[in-house]
Amino acid sequence: MKRSILKSLCRFATLIAYVLISGALQAQAPQDQTQNNQGFRQGPRGAGQGRAGQGRSGQGRLGQGRGQGAGQASQGGRPRDRVRPRDTEFNEKFPIGSELPEDLQVYNVARELVPVNRIFKSKYTVIVGGCLTCPEFRNSYPEIEAVARDFKDQDVDFYFLYQSLTHPENWGFVQPSSIEDRFSQVDHAEELLQTEIPWLTDPIDNQLKTYFVLTPNSQFVFDQSGKVVHRNSWGRGSSLRESLETLVGKPETLTTVEDLNLPRFERHLTPKNEMLLERVSVEGKAVPLRVESGGKSNPVAALRSNDFNPSNRYVKLRPEADQQLIETGTGTLYLGFRQDPVLGASWNNLASPPEYKIVAEGATVSPATGQAKRLEVESDDEPREFLINVKDWDTDEPITVKIQYFACNKEKGWCQSVGQEFTVWLDEDESAGMVNGRSHFPGGRGGARQGGQGGMGAGARPSGRGGQRPSGRQ
Repeated sequence: MKRSILKSLCRFATLIAYVLISGALQAQAPQDQTQNNQGFRQGPRGAGQGRAGQGRSGQGRLGQGRGQGAGQASQGGRPRDRVRPRDTEFNEKFPIGSELPEDLQVYNVARELVPVNRIFKSKYTVIVGGCLTCPEFRNSYPEIEAVARDFKDQDVDFYFLYQSLTHPENWGFVQPSSIEDRFSQVDHAEELLQTEIPWLTDPIDNQLKTYFVLTPNSQFVFDQSGKVVHRNSWGRGSSLRESLETLVGKPETLTTVEDLNLPRFERHLTPKNEMLLERVSVEGKAVPLRVESGGKSNPVAALRSNDFNPSNRYVKLRPEADQQLIETGTGTLYLGFRQDPVLGASWNNLASPPEYKIVAEGATVSPATGQAKRLEVESDDEPREFLINVKDWDTDEPITVKIQYFACNKEKGWCQSVGQEFTVWLDEDESAGMVNGRSHFPGGRGGARQGGQGGMGAGARPSGRGGQRPSGRQ
């Protein structure tokens, strides 16, 4: 009898410990670091992007476990539900009544570069920032779409502002290297997210995102003279609706997120044992470096056609430095080459593996050349990553990185040899975005949860996985 009672007490203690540990881990895990979705499904969501049916857009309520509106913050929940120093800085920089600088420019819906103040044509204009890799934007944009349905006929214009990627590699997407690349991502975002709100586009030098203190999902309401009448460092349908009701009155309709039936993106974590290549990174927090792609960018139509073009920048380079390298010029350099999913190409593994070469004036790099591991699968979309030892890198002297590889697209029936060249400076790029597990939550907190961890991101265009034999050398 005593033994039976003891066993029961042990089981009960184990259960309590499991519940406590699970709760602690869930509270500790950042909500925006595991958004490596590789598939999506249709389905309704609640107004706060919580569980379906819990809360209505515009009623000042978010989904279960979320904050209770714009002015209140919870201890848990998503990043937008917590007031942080960045949010306070944002509100202080953009007080009600402030105006944007006259020289600040944006690409309008027609993709003409114009002063941003020129787009304020209606009584009020709503602008909400976002991109394909911001989990908070993907979660909140249906709320904004719902508000737009109700206020669009009340002399209120709505725009999404496409900016540099907040978390490159989430859902497999990579940072654009030209304004045409960024326009291609905007077109892809419209199709994938099924948005009706038109898109503005930040210039490739990221003028607006830099001015908006690098906020990835801020929202503004401007009056016709260009003065700020509402702002929030995160996009929130509830606070936006409340503000517009104060400005123009309650609309006759009340559209909910459930009414729109927009895509619902599911979390997908790729286990390490399913990765074709082991991921690498520098020790500690990585610093993204400024990089430019060589060559001339092609028009958007050519980029999105999936037809082969020898000048297409199919591969994008993500260079990162460890703390020692960025501070002293001597340390470890990370080079990550990734196929751009919007362009529809994959690595062709029936030919020679991708090979890089580094040309550095003054600095010493080792190894200066290298080749990726040969894989047995015919083609894939996983990154090709390298760690380089660097000595005496002068911040005034960039290095040149070249890569030669074979790209393929099965649906279009082509496999071709491609060469690309990049210029990299030992200069932190604050607009490059943070990669989960490296420059954001380093040391493995992202781990296998990092975006682009094998396979295509949600909504990425289909690329050649069949692995045709390439033309040219083998």
